[in-house]
Amino acid sequence: MKFVGEHLLPGQLGHFFAILAFVASMVATVAYYNVVKLKEPTLQESWRKLARWAFFIQSVAVIAVFGSLYYILYNHYFEYKYAWRNTSRDLPIQYLLSSLWSDQEGSFLLWSIWNSVLGVILIRTSKKWEAPVMTTFSLAQLIMASMLLGIFVLGYKVGSNPFMLLRQAPENQLAPIFQEANYMEHIHDGNGLNVTLQNYWMVIHPPVLFLGFASMIIPFAFAFAGLWVRDYTGWIKPVQPWGLFAIMLLGTGIMMGAAWAYESLNFGGYWAWDPVENASLVPWLTMVAGVHTLLAYKATGHSLKSTMFFFFISYVLILYSSFLTKSGILGDTSVHSFTDMGMTAQLLICILVFTVPSIALLVVRRKEIPSVKKEESSYSREFWLFVGALILLIAAIQITFTTSIPVWNKLLDISGLKSLFKMNDIAPPSDSIFHYNKIQIWIAIVLGVLTAIVQFMRYKDTPRGEVTRKLAVPTLVAVLITGLIAWKGTITYDTYGAGFLTAIYMMLFASIYAIVANLTYIFSGLKGKLKAAGASVAHIGFGMVLLGVLISSSKMEVISLDKMKMLNDGFFRKESKQNPRENIMLPRDVPVQMGDYHVTYAGDSIAQGDPKTYYIVHYEKKDKETGNMLEKFTLYPDAFVNRKENAISSNPASRHYLTKDIFTYVSAAPNKEEEAKADTTQYITYEIKQGDSVFFSKGFIVLKGLNAKPQNRNYVPENGDLAVGADLEVFTQTDDQFKLQPIYFIRDSSYQYSVEDTLAPLGLNVRFSKILPAENRIELKVKEAAGFTDYIVMKAMIFPYINVLWLGVIIMIIGTAMSIYQRVRR
Repeated sequence: MKFVGEHLLPGQLGHFFAILAFVASMVATVAYYNVVKLKEPTLQESWRKLARWAFFIQSVAVIAVFGSLYYILYNHYFEYKYAWRNTSRDLPIQYLLSSLWSDQEGSFLLWSIWNSVLGVILIRTSKKWEAPVMTTFSLAQLIMASMLLGIFVLGYKVGSNPFMLLRQAPENQLAPIFQEANYMEHIHDGNGLNVTLQNYWMVIHPPVLFLGFASMIIPFAFAFAGLWVRDYTGWIKPVQPWGLFAIMLLGTGIMMGAAWAYESLNFGGYWAWDPVENASLVPWLTMVAGVHTLLAYKATGHSLKSTMFFFFISYVLILYSSFLTKSGILGDTSVHSFTDMGMTAQLLICILVFTVPSIALLVVRRKEIPSVKKEESSYSREFWLFVGALILLIAAIQITFTTSIPVWNKLLDISGLKSLFKMNDIAPPSDSIFHYNKIQIWIAIVLGVLTAIVQFMRYKDTPRGEVTRKLAVPTLVAVLITGLIAWKGTITYDTYGAGFLTAIYMMLFASIYAIVANLTYIFSGLKGKLKAAGASVAHIGFGMVLLGVLISSSKMEVISLDKMKMLNDGFFRKESKQNPRENIMLPRDVPVQMGDYHVTYAGDSIAQGDPKTYYIVHYEKKDKETGNMLEKFTLYPDAFVNRKENAISSNPASRHYLTKDIFTYVSAAPNKEEEAKADTTQYITYEIKQGDSVFFSKGFIVLKGLNAKPQNRNYVPENGDLAVGADLEVFTQTDDQFKLQPIYFIRDSSYQYSVEDTLAPLGLNVRFSKILPAENRIELKVKEAAGFTDYIVMKAMIFPYINVLWLGVIIMIIGTAMSIYQRVRR
């Protein structure tokens, strides 16, 4: 059957280039391998030329795949499954890149592009290490290219083809619509991009993160090359700037993800120990450990085996994180993970391909690796660098073990142990944040103190008393600052008891100590030479990150307290993990006190072509004594409301200050149309005169008088109107007072109208329906609804001094970049 309206050429070209990239990567891998194994210079040079050309061709092919896929997305060719699943016609053009790497195939493609770029740089800079390093690199690129093939080999599907047509998808092949030649006439739009990905951070965060992922293979490749060719020390010098580069890029990518979560997700902050976050953090920790043991080896000859081990597991953990994210195994525990696309076995093979040879070669040739027989002195810098690396490894193990609980359950199930011993699944921690924090806070304390002390120590040995003398002033300053913050800052985070609060104060000292001591070292140890101070600057940034995390978390204040208990305990679904007492209901146009602010929900807004609903929330802060306005602003938290599933996916809105952030998001919103239909309460008619009262279940209404110049937001006066408002005061059983003013007016001398006024917190609707002049009375119609339909439920928090965290991240990046520059220059 010949299908009408399909654009097949870009998909055919894209798939051709994907296959070409795979084949060229295979040629490059084999050719570079032969360069290493062959000893004849003429043959080596011949294979090297072939390898370089093959790698360049695969690089061009990967870029062509990217261009083809972007072209399909840009032109909204919805006959392609990838375009239909991730875009729509109303998707803003700035988010097209987000849609490109929003799915598994796109993320592999992005990773492959960065591999190509880094590979070309290595070809030009690696010199004698080109062949052994690029053999590993080309093999990685071969595996990455296989992820985009989507072809069957011996009955097994290898990879997933991003250029698959919608009608070719297994789930669609029998659908009646795809049995028609003109099926494209029925497909007018795509499924659209997930609203949480429609954020500028998702345009820049994934490229930086995947550049970090790609760069992690370079230290692996150099370490493996050294083992392979038995040159155990020659790779050390060229690898150091690449190790720092990997730390800088991966760390930056992780913190960009934290910024995205802070601005776009309702985690209630920037870090939630989500499994996918953890999976990216762990290899960063082990690479930091490897770079520090590398420093120890360069200065003393110690820790070379440890350095190789850390470099190997760092890249293996990157591959493991990819497995966790893309295999679907985290589907029930993470909001970030992809669904299983049938590539689980392929991902596991990828891990084994790099794990088994590297660890095996390290074990087999361990006796050949140079090492210093003499034990390190406990007063030496290298000893404490190694201790710090072990502490980082412990942190990585704890995070990895808990993150991998779904993997352990799967292994128990596959092995049959679960049924044999009648075991239940290992349950993830109920309070995951505290589960990680209660261990990691002690690790942070040790690392903060080591960051402060170690730079004042010498390699090989340090004279007794020297460190104490040099650290006396920064230690005293840190103690004084810690005491001042503890006194004035009133950190009273006792949710988890006195022991955890004690750890908080210890971490406060450790983070301040790291900042003060490294500042001191720049001027005392380095004599103010900033060009050589990259490590100290990075350590200052690390201390600021610890300090920012500590203060913003331990002094985080929820201001949206439901003091009136308007939300019952069953208001939220159990899986939402929301505390009703920490969420406040905001009826429309009713000011509600929230902390130091009076907050008013003023309605919502939906822009054409935008799937999100924007909620308008006004904040006012007045002087408690004079009543003068101190501050006034408006926030626009938004949400994607799924009416079919009665679910809400909210994006926060924040007010940024130098010393704090006010972080808000909508946690619930009603289906106004459905609730209005469900309201069958009838109006009750009352005839009253001035001073009379009308009673209802929660209080009473008093008619204070009539107003010839009425004001009501629902009334738009016209020339000739005869209008009068009923001034009403509402008194409740809780001693609250409100004012209402329903309006009765005559237009065009004969038409009578009534404009009702509402009091949402009490569910009151009041109409002024008639004037009875003979009896000097008016007719009011009152309805007390079972609930109200126009409101939002919102959570609001104050994160104090969170800018210390973001500034610390920037300073860490700057310090690492300074170190890279110095290493390259040398």
